Amino acid sequence: MVSLFRYFRDYLKESILGPLFKLLEALFELIVPLVIAYIVDSIIPHGNQGDLVAMVLLLVGLASVGVAVAITAQYYSAKAAVGYTKSLSQDLYQKVLSLPKSSQDRLSTSSLLTRLSSDCLQIQTGINSFLRLFLRAPIVVFGAMLMAFSISPRLSIIFLIMVAILLVIVVLVSVFSARIFVQMRKSVDKLVSMVRENVLGARVIRAFGQKDREIQAFKKENQSYLNRQVKAGAWSASLAPLTYLVVNLSLIILIYQGKMAIHSNLLEQGQLIALINYLLQILIELVKMVMVMMTMNQTFISAKRVQEIFEQESEDIEADLPIERTNQASLLLEAEDVCFTYPESANLALDQLNFSVHAGNIFGIIGGTGSGKSSLVNLLLRLYPVSAGRLTLYVEGKSPNNLKAWRQQFALVPQKAQLFKGDVRSNLSLGLTNISDQEMWQALDIAQARDFLEAKEGLDSPVEAMGRNFSGGQRQRLTIARALLQPAPILILDDATSALDYLTESRLLEAIQTRLPDKTLIIVSQRIKSLRAAQQILVLDQGRQVGLGRHDELLISCPVYQEIAKSQEGQEVVE
Repeated sequence: MVSLFRYFRDYLKESILGPLFKLLEALFELIVPLVIAYIVDSIIPHGNQGDLVAMVLLLVGLASVGVAVAITAQYYSAKAAVGYTKSLSQDLYQKVLSLPKSSQDRLSTSSLLTRLSSDCLQIQTGINSFLRLFLRAPIVVFGAMLMAFSISPRLSIIFLIMVAILLVIVVLVSVFSARIFVQMRKSVDKLVSMVRENVLGARVIRAFGQKDREIQAFKKENQSYLNRQVKAGAWSASLAPLTYLVVNLSLIILIYQGKMAIHSNLLEQGQLIALINYLLQILIELVKMVMVMMTMNQTFISAKRVQEIFEQESEDIEADLPIERTNQASLLLEAEDVCFTYPESANLALDQLNFSVHAGNIFGIIGGTGSGKSSLVNLLLRLYPVSAGRLTLYVEGKSPNNLKAWRQQFALVPQKAQLFKGDVRSNLSLGLTNISDQEMWQALDIAQARDFLEAKEGLDSPVEAMGRNFSGGQRQRLTIARALLQPAPILILDDATSALDYLTESRLLEAIQTRLPDKTLIIVSQRIKSLRAAQQILVLDQGRQVGLGRHDELLISCPVYQEIAKSQEGQEVVE
């Protein structure tokens, strides 16, 4: 388990100097009421102008030094807080990337985004406030109480009672507000999730006329968040007036008792002024402490959420896998009674799959929506472990010894083409080194992407985030070219040609088979025409294997395949 305190190691000096300078500032402030008391009791009655000027200059000097010390303390505190959060965010991002797919699904993308951004920022704010005030506020409060005790032990009891009452109020409010802050963070996760879904699915929402429904759903969740904010704000806002109420009542009692003590010659006027100043200093610091407590309340909640990610088990791609062997030289993939259930799901996503893939062949996967095609691709890449059965990959007759070696055998073109901001060259060379421009153009040529890139700026053509400045078909061809550059023997096209016309798709598949004859193709497609040349086609229906064979064989033996063929080509079902 990663301790969040370890990130202070690189900023230990700043974490110590910041509070120390704040401590110095507090000590200077505690001297000011004593100087004022001396002026009132000893200088003004005697009319000593020289001593008065000296004391005024002393006050100005204390104020100047206090300002310089305060700025220095703020600098070191901010440096420590920002540096801490920088290191924390970097490690947190690496941790998120190392999480297995099941953990990412369980935590949800929106929650991970919130923890990486909003929660880390809250931690930074909390650390900055803590370093600036965790020494200053207590020192001023207890220092002022000690100074008051040195002036009048009897009247200092008022200070003790006041601080005790305020501590009880702060603790009670913090306990009640903490629960609300936890609910607020969850509401933020939900709002981020809704916004993300609506942005990514904007075209679908508009196409189906669901704009008003999504707006109402967002308003409902936003109103829920608002109600929690108002409730938390009410608790937080109650602290300041309660603090002022207790302190001002104490001030009234102090003035009254001080007046009685002056009449009894037990106290000087300047000493009463000093006591009032100390009381007001305590008021200011207690208000600051209240604000810090509320900030720290939220910071602890954010820290727990961040710590939860660090406590997740990372995916160890170097961990040893059981070694299996085969005597069939051409055998590449083998599935025996493979079953799979998603985490926290009661239903099987895949049930009793049996097939084998040989090197250099084309293996097709087809089925309706929700039939389990993408789930099977996830299993092939070992993004999830199989729930039952055996799925084996062979490299030269032996299975890979770890996940890293397993995944290096695959190049994936996902359903949704994913491009990154930069240029075409940086997108094609993703994860690769020493790739020449000539190799890139060869891959683009096979992927049928040369024509539209030559019309732009070639490999230097800019790419916006998610490839927004390219059409759907162009994005798919660029991602196919990127996969072709990977030195992997198996290429998975996960419905990667859905945006291409039949002619372009046919040229693409023909170019891959002709120019890369050793490449094993696993094609997931809704189009039967894309799979005609496959040596084997796996037909899925609701996670079950309902057919396995060549195109002509399935037209005779598999009713599901017959229905797909009939819907796409208008051919009659073979009885």
